[in-house]
Amino acid sequence: MAGRFSPMSRFVALLATVLALGVRGETLTMATEATFPPYEFLRGQEVVGLDVEIARTVAAKLGWSFRVENMDFDAVIPAVISGKASLAASGITITEDRKKNVDFSEPYVKTGIVVIFPKATPFETADQLKGKKIGVQSGTTSETYVLEQLHQEPERFKSTPEACAAMLAGRCAFVIADIDPAKNCVKGEPALAISDFLSSEEYAIAVPKGKSDLLAAINATIREAKADGRIAAWLAAYTAESDALKDSESADRAAVAEGSAAFVGAIAGLRASVRAFWTALCDDFYLCFFKKAADGSSRGLYLVKGLGVTIEVAFAAIVLGLFIGFLVAVIRSSHDKYGYFSFLNALAKVYLTIIRGTPMVVQLLITYYIILRSVDSKILIAILAFGINSGAYQAEILRAGIVSIDPGQMEAGRALGLSYWRTMLRIILPQAVRNVLPALGNEFIVLMKDTSIVGYIALIDLAKGGDIIRSQTYSVYTPYLTVAAIYLVLVMTFTWLLGKLERYLRNTGADVVHNNS
Repeated sequence: MAGRFSPMSRFVALLATVLALGVRGETLTMATEATFPPYEFLRGQEVVGLDVEIARTVAAKLGWSFRVENMDFDAVIPAVISGKASLAASGITITEDRKKNVDFSEPYVKTGIVVIFPKATPFETADQLKGKKIGVQSGTTSETYVLEQLHQEPERFKSTPEACAAMLAGRCAFVIADIDPAKNCVKGEPALAISDFLSSEEYAIAVPKGKSDLLAAINATIREAKADGRIAAWLAAYTAESDALKDSESADRAAVAEGSAAFVGAIAGLRASVRAFWTALCDDFYLCFFKKAADGSSRGLYLVKGLGVTIEVAFAAIVLGLFIGFLVAVIRSSHDKYGYFSFLNALAKVYLTIIRGTPMVVQLLITYYIILRSVDSKILIAILAFGINSGAYQAEILRAGIVSIDPGQMEAGRALGLSYWRTMLRIILPQAVRNVLPALGNEFIVLMKDTSIVGYIALIDLAKGGDIIRSQTYSVYTPYLTVAAIYLVLVMTFTWLLGKLERYLRNTGADVVHNNS
């Protein structure tokens, strides 16, 4: 009837509106991995560096707004290819394989890769690398060097500092990296040194194929910045800033290490050891969460903002999953019992097979890079991906609950004059939900913890926030244990609320049919 819309129509219209609002306008989005000083690194909450200055200048030249997306290095070029980013600038080396998928600007820096090695194991020739465990940053030309020149598999890490930490822990013999991040890693680490160049290379900015106007603006910016000395000035300024940041972090870690050493030395006296342990713990906690950065913010904000993202994605996905689960469960159970909805049942089976047969992280990446490539809101993408995934599992849980209800309940409802859908919604489903509530609660808990993978699409949630703090402070225990404790509190709170709901439903009795006469 004109002027009236079903709930499904309203839902589809609302979803279309939200998706339309998420489409990116004239914004220059730079994909980068901010652990590569002086080209890009974190100044508190802000990504800064030489590459950021070049990209920001390009945006100003085009009259566009500017935004930086911080993600893993091996995701920056896929982000450009899929259209999730306007350009990738992350100390990217021009290679023939990469040129097949993206266009490159004119080079703006000449550099090379080197070996980072422990001084206790001096490095002299490349022959020493063969047969050894070599740490590299995943997706870099260092990885290519190990594969093509040494003909062996490297030890892959998310960043060069992480690879160096693994080397210091004895998990690999050497690390191969670009010269600038290598210098930054070695600075303040007296046990490490760097070699001469293994090979030379050039950095450039990657853009999608066919974006000639954008490429021309980038090339013009690079030429102008080279001619007037801005690139050299930016490089010097950010090298000095990253060195100062490294000195500060080294001093902080030295203080923490001194406190830890005091704890070990005082182990003979219980009272002194407890005091030393408490001091070391407080120092490390302050370093990770409360020490002010250059912009006046503290690293603890990563966890605060990440917690908000985790809660938002988890609970919105739970609601969406319930909606999808109800629809699919009713369709499947109605077909199994009464032969209704044959076509919809076939679609539901395909949906369940695909969603339950593929990993959640793959579904998230497909949604981000392929299905919703024009949608700008990563939170919306995460909610849709997790909601659709959870809906498949909730559907089967609810279907089991519906099947467990005596068929006579449906017959009684129809005999009372209720339609099939009114009988299902008001008699069958309330009882089914009560029967499967513990299983639904378990699915909700699993979903909440599974949201920790949203860092794959450069969304900073609770887990990603802890990882960023770890990469900046090199403190492993405090960030990860704190993140684990927060997840534990979330799960315990949800479990408590679920228990309250179960007791309430149990105390209300079994009568779920209400007389509306």
